[in-house]
Amino acid sequence: MEKALLSKEGYLQLFFETAKDAIAVFDPNNKIIAVNPAFEELYGWTSEECIGNTLPLYPQDMKEDVERRTLDVQQGKSYSLLETIDLRKDGSRFHALITLSPIFDHSQKVVATSIISRDISYQKESDKLILQSEKLKLAGEIAAGVAHEIRNPMTVISGFIQMMHRDPKHLFPEYTELIQSELDRINLIISEFLVLAKPQAVTQKKFSIQQALEDILTLFGSELNLNGIELKKEWQEDFQVNGEEHHLKQVFINLLKNAVESMEQPGKIRITITSEKHNKFSISFEDSGIGISEKDLDGIFEPFYTTKASVQD
Repeated sequence: MEKALLSKEGYLQLFFETAKDAIAVFDPNNKIIAVNPAFEELYGWTSEECIGNTLPLYPQDMKEDVERRTLDVQQGKSYSLLETIDLRKDGSRFHALITLSPIFDHSQKVVATSIISRDISYQKESDKLILQSEKLKLAGEIAAGVAHEIRNPMTVISGFIQMMHRDPKHLFPEYTELIQSELDRINLIISEFLVLAKPQAVTQKKFSIQQALEDILTLFGSELNLNGIELKKEWQEDFQVNGEEHHLKQVFINLLKNAVESMEQPGKIRITITSEKHNKFSISFEDSGIGISEKDLDGIFEPFYTTKASVQD
């Protein structure tokens, strides 16, 4: 019997030490009794720092929930495969899947509690990518259904604009030329929606960055004046690049539109083109708006992410 007990204890200790999941045992005062190597690796605390201490293993904004669960476990309740946010020694957060269990003595009294936790940050990121993929798939299906109906009136409008532009008595040929250019860009945007359903090759050409910006600013001129926004342009030289002009114009439009909507009247926008080393340059858009919160920064590259009240805004 003694050999069996020693053997059982040895197996349990071996399991505790080699388990891939982090394991910690707490006494009734919520002080740590034991931790395994996986716990030290995941949370960043050494065994010496853990034993006999109460450590900040969770963010303070989750304190109420954690204390409630701790009390439940000390009274005999268990939590299995619970998703939560835990805290490492360096203050970084991570998504954790935890199991909380009470430890009973021979009289069924809770003498300790245990937590088994696993980092599931990679799984959460994978789930996020799958969700984005599903959104793109749905957008592609919708785009394929409506693109044809949009292109029909666009063809009619484009035809009349070209007739007006060729008319020798037409007083504003530069406007009809710009309108035709924007109609072509709208047509390209429609094609890009179809790319969500069926990817296509990108056509690149050499174009002027300064002219692309001037075209967009001409479009936004009336809106800037209407909103009392002061525009400042800072560039001395033009840069020629090889790329997709319409895609870059769409980026400029999005930046300007968001800048206008983020400012109280009157506001200021400054656009700067700066020459860099090794034949490179940078373009910056600065505005006097409210900026982007730290929380929203995490979602700026997520498809269809917005803080606006409605899609129409």
